[in-house]
Amino acid sequence: MDFSYQAPWAGLNPLFDGEAFRFQFHLSPAREGWLAAGHPPPATLEQRATLLTTARDRVLVWGEGADASWTALEPLLEDSLRRRAGNAAEPQERAARVSQAWAPDFVLLRRAEEEFRFVGGSICFPSAWDPVEKIGLTVTEVHGPVPGLNPELGTRIRRFLNGLRPGQVFERQNWSLAATGALDLHPGNAFPRIARETSIEAVWFRLEEQAFVAFDDGRSLLFLIHVRTWPLTEVLAATGGASAFERMIRSMPPEVARYKGFGPWAERFRTAT
Repeated sequence: MDFSYQAPWAGLNPLFDGEAFRFQFHLSPAREGWLAAGHPPPATLEQRATLLTTARDRVLVWGEGADASWTALEPLLEDSLRRRAGNAAEPQERAARVSQAWAPDFVLLRRAEEEFRFVGGSICFPSAWDPVEKIGLTVTEVHGPVPGLNPELGTRIRRFLNGLRPGQVFERQNWSLAATGALDLHPGNAFPRIARETSIEAVWFRLEEQAFVAFDDGRSLLFLIHVRTWPLTEVLAATGGASAFERMIRSMPPEVARYKGFGPWAERFRTAT
């Protein structure tokens, strides 16, 4: 997995496929290198180090079961990341050190009967969600605020997570829009929001490359989130997907667009038809 900067590519076009918006959970066998450092841009690592120092309490969240999951994960990491962890006694401190050298955010999930719970992680670059509010929740509960997601995909997500076996790694992509290319979109931050009058040239495309790693004899899962941002116009030019994108926005349920933070902007597309 290459965590260095990449320009938007034509292969992003399937994110807009379909006659109308729907939640998608397309999975594929993961590219190699998700558990390696992967040469992220220096500016990304600098921002991580700053956040893990100045906003540690909201970035590095740690609950019951996180120590055991992290300790089981460490042997799977690339040598350079394990060296980064050093000999710190506390698993949380070792995780913080690794997070400073690793491009993706990570979430630790631990099995609780028929579901997995969010027990810990390092989330420097959330897409408008607060990790502190999610700690201890099941995956279904984490997805609860997303309009329509659990009814449409909840059963499939639970079946997939429960079926993962150690050694298996899968990945998927998710996208959203923002009025800034900043990586850190914690809801407590002051950053511009997309308004009805926002021009398409001022909108940014936010891609989350996500990976799922089973380990710890199936008791734990690692959920990795790597964020890339580009101006939306660059993505549409690279994919040739302008028409498909407009169709997706027009057909998106208003409550979903509001949840994603661009409800009034999406309404412009619906009223223009």
